[in-house]
Amino acid sequence: MSGAKKVFSVFVVVLLSVVFGAVSGAGTSMYLITNDYVDLNGESTNTTVAEVYNEESQMIAAYDKVAPAVVSIIALQDLNAYYNQYWGPLDYYYSYDENDSSNDSMQEVGGGTAFIISKDGMAVTNNHVIEDTTLEYVAYMDDGTEFDVEILDVDEANDLAILQLVAQDGSDDADKIGSLPYVEFGDSDSLDVGQMVLAIGNAFAEYENTTTAGIISATGREIVASGMYGSNPEQLDDLIQTDASINPGNSGGPLVNLNGQVIGVNTAVDSEAQGIGFAIPINDIRKIVDSYNQYGYIAHPYLGVMYVMVDAQANERLSLGVDYGAAIVGDPQSNTPAVVDGSPAADAGLQARDIILQIDDTVIDAEHDLKDIIMEYAIGDEITLKVWRDSEEIEVKVTLGQSGSGAEAETAPVIE
Repeated sequence: MSGAKKVFSVFVVVLLSVVFGAVSGAGTSMYLITNDYVDLNGESTNTTVAEVYNEESQMIAAYDKVAPAVVSIIALQDLNAYYNQYWGPLDYYYSYDENDSSNDSMQEVGGGTAFIISKDGMAVTNNHVIEDTTLEYVAYMDDGTEFDVEILDVDEANDLAILQLVAQDGSDDADKIGSLPYVEFGDSDSLDVGQMVLAIGNAFAEYENTTTAGIISATGREIVASGMYGSNPEQLDDLIQTDASINPGNSGGPLVNLNGQVIGVNTAVDSEAQGIGFAIPINDIRKIVDSYNQYGYIAHPYLGVMYVMVDAQANERLSLGVDYGAAIVGDPQSNTPAVVDGSPAADAGLQARDIILQIDDTVIDAEHDLKDIIMEYAIGDEITLKVWRDSEEIEVKVTLGQSGSGAEAETAPVIE
C-alpha cells in the first residue's frame, strides 16, 4: 500500500481579520453584540448577546464521525494471468505458473473509494470504480483492516454500485462483520449553495482518507462524464457541484456536511477547470439502496417507451402540433420498438408517435425530462399522462412497473 516518499514545498497563507467587539480563541470566533431596548415597565435594559461560531471544530467532528466508515478500494491484477494472455512468444523466456495464486502475483493497478452504509458491511461506490471484471478488488479500512469485495449489483445509468465487504479466508476479522462503523445519510434536497462540505477519499489511489474542504457551488448540474481516456461517456443528471478538491481515486467517496452526514457520492471532476467537482445526491442513492434491500437487486420505476424530447425546432420541422413533451418513437437502426411489449406503457395503450406532454402536474420540457420525472415515483405508483395524439389531447393512466436494468426510458436518436 505504501509507495515512495514524496517531498512537497508547502506555502502557508495566514489570513488575519479584525472584527469590532470580537474575542477570538483557538478554532473559535465569538461576536459580542450589545442591544438597548425598553421593557414592558418602561425601563431601559442593556443586554449582551454572545454568538459562538466554531467552524473548525465542526469540520473536525464531521471527519471523525465519517472517516472510520470510509474504505479504500484497491484494484488488483493477476500478473500470471495477464502475462500468459498477452506475452505469447515471449513465454519462451518468461514462464508463469497459472496455478500460482500467491499474493506475489497480484499487482495493484488502480483504486477508488467506498463508504460503509450498514454494520454488516454493505457499502456504496461508483460503478466506474469496480467496472473492470478482469480485476480483483479489496477494501482497506482506515485502521488497516482488509476485506474482500463482493459486488452485489450495479446501476450503470447512475454510475453506482452496491458492495459487500467479506472477511478474507483465514482472517481474524470475520467477527468485525456485524459491528462495522457506517455513515449517516443526510438530506440532499435541503442543500444550500455556499454551505461547507468535506470530500473524503483515496486520492490518487495512494493517499487513503484524504480530506478536502469547500462549499456547495451549485445543485442540479447535468454533465457527460467519461473515463480518463474518454471511454464510456455517461450523462449524469441533478448532480451537486462543489469546489472541494476531488482527485482521481476520490470517486465513490462521501461528500459530507458539517453535521457528519453524507449528502453525496463524489463522482467526477472537470479536468479543464479548477475547483469544479460533482457528486451524486444521497437521496438518489437512498432510493437505489432501498430498492436493493426490497427486491434483492437494483430496481427502478418502469414505463417502457423509447422517446425523444420535442422542442420548437422539431415542431417547426415536422408540424407536430406541440413544441414540448416526449415523442414516443422507436429506433429503426436497432429495431427497438417505440413501446415495449408487455410494459406498463403497452398495457395502458400508449402508441408510437404519441407525445407525452405532462405527468400528473409536471410538464415535460427541456427542464423536466421524461426519465427524470419517472424516477421521482415509486414502483407501483399510478400516474396520469396528458398525451398529444392525432392533434388531440387525451389522458392515459399508467401503473409503473419495475426494471432492474436502469433503462426504463431511453432517448431515440431521431423522429421518424
